[in-house]
Amino acid sequence: MNSLINRNPFGFLIARGWQYAGRQRWIIIVCYCMHAFAQAAQLAEPYVIAQLLNTVQSHTKAPSELTQDIFNTLAIYLFLQFLFWVFHGPARYLEMNLGFHIKLNYRTTLFRMVTSLPLSWHRQHHSGESIDKINRAANSLGTYFDDGFQVSYMVFRLIGAQVMLCCFLPAAGLAALATTAIAVGLELWFYVYLSKIYETLNRCENNVAAAVHDYITNVESVIMLRLEGRTTSEVARLILSQLELMRRGVTINEIKWFISTMLIGAMTVTVLGYYTFSTLSLGQQLMGGTFLALFEYLRRIGDSFSDFSLLYGHVVRHATNVKSADTIVHAASALSVESEQHSLPATWNTLTIKNLNFAYEDAEYGKMHLSDVSIELRKGMSIALVGESGSGKSTLLSLLRGLQEPDSVQVLCDGELLPRGLKHMAGDTTLLPQDPQLFNDTIERNVTFGLEAHETAMPEALELARFSPVLARLPQGVQTNIAEKGVNLSGGEKQRLALARGLFFARDSQLVLLDEPTSSVDTYNERLIYTGVLRRFKDKCLVSSIHKLHLLDLFDRIYVLERGRVVESGDFHDLLRRDGALARMWRHYQVGSGEGGDTIELIEPPLSRQARNICRKN
Repeated sequence: MNSLINRNPFGFLIARGWQYAGRQRWIIIVCYCMHAFAQAAQLAEPYVIAQLLNTVQSHTKAPSELTQDIFNTLAIYLFLQFLFWVFHGPARYLEMNLGFHIKLNYRTTLFRMVTSLPLSWHRQHHSGESIDKINRAANSLGTYFDDGFQVSYMVFRLIGAQVMLCCFLPAAGLAALATTAIAVGLELWFYVYLSKIYETLNRCENNVAAAVHDYITNVESVIMLRLEGRTTSEVARLILSQLELMRRGVTINEIKWFISTMLIGAMTVTVLGYYTFSTLSLGQQLMGGTFLALFEYLRRIGDSFSDFSLLYGHVVRHATNVKSADTIVHAASALSVESEQHSLPATWNTLTIKNLNFAYEDAEYGKMHLSDVSIELRKGMSIALVGESGSGKSTLLSLLRGLQEPDSVQVLCDGELLPRGLKHMAGDTTLLPQDPQLFNDTIERNVTFGLEAHETAMPEALELARFSPVLARLPQGVQTNIAEKGVNLSGGEKQRLALARGLFFARDSQLVLLDEPTSSVDTYNERLIYTGVLRRFKDKCLVSSIHKLHLLDLFDRIYVLERGRVVESGDFHDLLRRDGALARMWRHYQVGSGEGGDTIELIEPPLSRQARNICRKN
């Protein structure tokens, strides 16, 4: 049954709209009923006029009686016009609301699905393509129901005209029914080919949207590298690649229209000719009203079929657009089967992660792997992850956040094995990334996303991120739009603003993960930021990837990673005494800092200088 509905674009769109109509489903049924009554009023018009003309043609009444009959019939005709609008007007109002709510529900559902998918899925699916699919699908589904009266009127007019023809001339009704069946079958046969063309055109449009998205989001690189002409040519090439398909589609469509028009014309001539011949052969009088009614109902059948030919193309396009977003729906459905909500016990204290293994490789991000990684996370503990680039720090943080699935792992909470592993942590964990992804909006919305919060929450986050001095020079404070002319934030300032957002939303998390969110911040402010953040989140478990080693004495525990493995762990002074991997890194860091002029002595407390002396002794 489901496969049959999915193959029929009308049934598919109605079923999908019903799914997302929610509490507005009653409107669908009410609108169909109102459409039926409105069309019944319109279908009665030719019958009323036919009776009027037949009365005039064969009248034997007195002029006064004839006049009265004519005015009565005209009054009925006027009432039918009024009756049509009694049903049509309110139905259109309801349809507009219905289409809007279906589009709203569908778009927000798709957006929620996309944001719930893991990063591995997003790396395999272009963001511009996903945006285009969501917009096309939501607009198509909403438009179908917003203009639902067109399909309803086509169906009710076609069926009603067939019934009225049978009342006037049964043979004419049968002929019209046979012609309609042939024409509809021909229409469906043509659209088997046209639907394939539409699907290919959709993919081409997705490619265009992806390219435009890439070039516009990286417009600075395009301008600086003088790629304006080349990128324009590439977009034009992608658009032109659709031309041959469009030509083929138009050719098939026009052939279809020619055949269907000739079929309807032949049906009209045959029925009217049959009526004329059969009536005259019996020696009866041709009635002008009956002739007009037959022609009018035949015309309406023809109009219905023309509407079907026109609407079917649009409906197929709408259905194709909606189905194109099913890649998102299917991916989210597959994820939801295994993503039941799990959380940590409210009284948890220690999380022990054992034998974590993970391997992944793709063309863009290269090889990422972790081998037999074991770490311990405690509430109230600050943990630093140290290692060269590519050692696995960011990969480990993404796994702890639940952005990727490990190949194998054991997770114990206060000694008790958690059956779903790292999934138990996802709902209590916030990850602050390194890349500052900002929006062309105000400072306030960049931090809060427009969500309401305690009046001190945002200022506190901005202060912790050391963004308050930057805010002081902005013309409108937190209401300053970062896209405005003259608002030029440096890389470090952008990173601090993104950090403020992360800290704002990390307030309610039990585990706070930082993936070098201050990599572009100057050394002085970076130390102040970490000092404040560690103080603010002292009751939580904080894990940070650290590249600048002068921050390490601030942390309770350090894990050193090399090539995806934890090679040593302990506190800062203990690791320096061991003269292992961290001690070697520390010596190189001192030399590099000295050569680069990074004056650690000016910002580090005596404890850090003492630690360096320990390292020198070893």
